[in-house]
Amino acid sequence: MSSWPSHYHCDDKDRNLKETEIVIRCSEINSELQKIIDAIKICSFTITAYKDGYLQKINHEAVCYIESVDEKTFIYCENDVYESKMKLFEFEEALINSSFVRISKSCILNIDFIEKVKPMLNGKYEVLLINGEKLIINRHYVPDFKKKFGL
Repeated sequence: MSSWPSHYHCDDKDRNLKETEIVIRCSEINSELQKIIDAIKICSFTITAYKDGYLQKINHEAVCYIESVDEKTFIYCENDVYESKMKLFEFEEALINSSFVRISKSCILNIDFIEKVKPMLNGKYEVLLINGEKLIINRHYVPDFKKKFGL
């Protein structure tokens, strides 16, 4: 069981700062530290997307899945759909160490929104999301999905 090092502290509070700043000092970046860095990057990642002509910021944790259709990228939340200027591969890179996983050539899924998973006869999987939508996980992406989902 790991614990916080005795030199861990957060006493550099400055009310004049507009944004939080995190400084990591280390002699080398090991795998555990890299996980922490990745988690910090994910926590600060927000998606800028359009709906009804308005630009909005969406927290990545509110996103069920991201889909590319006809060279446009759509962000699907539980009750809303937005359009983003980002490409699907950019989302995949930004969300690599999060709860998102690519499930097809055109779709990245947030596994936190899965209600049920069902294997199909053709090697694919069907997922039922908490909002009632069904998505298919293509055979090629099943191993990554199973690893991320814990199957």
